[in-house]
Amino acid sequence: MDCSLPVFCHVFLDLSGIFWFNDMKWGRFFHVSTFRDDMYRKFFGLKKRPFILSPDPEFLYLSKVHDLALTHLEYGIVHNVGFLALTGDVGAGKTTLLKYLFEKVKDSLDVAMVFNTNLDPVSFLEMLAREFELDAPSRAKTDLFDTLAEHFIEEYSKGNRCVVIVDEAQNLPTETFEELRMLSNLEVGSDFLLQIILVGQPQLRERLSDHSLAQLAQRISVHFHLTPLPLNEVGNYIDHRLKVAGYSDAEPLFLEDAVDSIGQLSKGIPRVINSICDACLTYAFADDLRQVSREMVERVIKDNELLVAFIEEKTQQGKELPAAKAREDHGSTEMTGVRDMLSRVIGRLEALEMRMNMLETAEKDKLVGVLQAMLTRERERSRELEQKLVALGYKFKEAQKKLASFEEEAEEPLKRKNSKFWEVFGGKK
Repeated sequence: MDCSLPVFCHVFLDLSGIFWFNDMKWGRFFHVSTFRDDMYRKFFGLKKRPFILSPDPEFLYLSKVHDLALTHLEYGIVHNVGFLALTGDVGAGKTTLLKYLFEKVKDSLDVAMVFNTNLDPVSFLEMLAREFELDAPSRAKTDLFDTLAEHFIEEYSKGNRCVVIVDEAQNLPTETFEELRMLSNLEVGSDFLLQIILVGQPQLRERLSDHSLAQLAQRISVHFHLTPLPLNEVGNYIDHRLKVAGYSDAEPLFLEDAVDSIGQLSKGIPRVINSICDACLTYAFADDLRQVSREMVERVIKDNELLVAFIEEKTQQGKELPAAKAREDHGSTEMTGVRDMLSRVIGRLEALEMRMNMLETAEKDKLVGVLQAMLTRERERSRELEQKLVALGYKFKEAQKKLASFEEEAEEPLKRKNSKFWEVFGGKK
């Protein structure tokens, strides 16, 4: 039996970057993830795969929008603002941008990255303690909070700063958002002991505009929304990644019509561009072609069911907005009763907010107590050091007196000898 792959095989690429070859004749699937790392890299003269899906700061392409986002983040870091927020669509390049930023400043910052955000406040504080490599006395919330506060103060005293990056922050429970806000209250004078960067999808903006998170939203000093690449920059993005990967041929690897097609299909989302380009290079390698054309891009999209579904979803989202607006206008008369009900709910929320403010004041007082206790311990240490210095000064003076006494005792015999000498020889004269 001939077990070789048939000439006409379909290549499917899922969004996790795993290829499966479908042998239509024998109905078998072959997993070739090990093989794919080298299959077209050597063929096209590349040092590494240019369109990997994992965020790699080496491949960061600073488009106009990404450069502007980086400027905002650098401003927030340099000026030590308490809260920063970075939002954008899935695959827009948020994580890659942050990794690039913190590669530049990692020596002066103690950074903790939190990816699992569906956590209650205690679990969130536990994860922060693990990320900062701290051992709390217990799992109690107060012990975890005190341990983190002591670490932030210690790093601040050394001239270092602590940063917490919360990825997929749109999934944080409201109670955990509130815990983050309490951590942001840690200050020394006008300096924040902790900087918090919230990273998430566009839903994060909706969460932050919610009335329940109004106090936290007001503390966000820097907020930037990362939009997809403009279509006229897709070609530059592809060329940039190829150049970083080592492509040096004078002939373009992706023809102009292929680049236009990729831009339109991907909507300028970098991760989708990577998925399409990676699959295209696989097809080109299989067909022994040195360039990617529009026809090849269309073939990739036709064979890749997951990419088609993703692209259709993004397109459908854009179409649904006008339709939703039309439905809203059509049913505006039916919303009067709902608005009345909402006004009553808002009144109840305002009453709850007053109670929360009272609780917040109590929490602040508790936080002040923690800081005062820590300052008291520092003062006690300073007093102990001062007492030791006074004792050392006293011992030093005593040693000086003894030294002077020893010098006088040593000089007395010499004085007596000199006196006798002058009595003898002075009399003769």
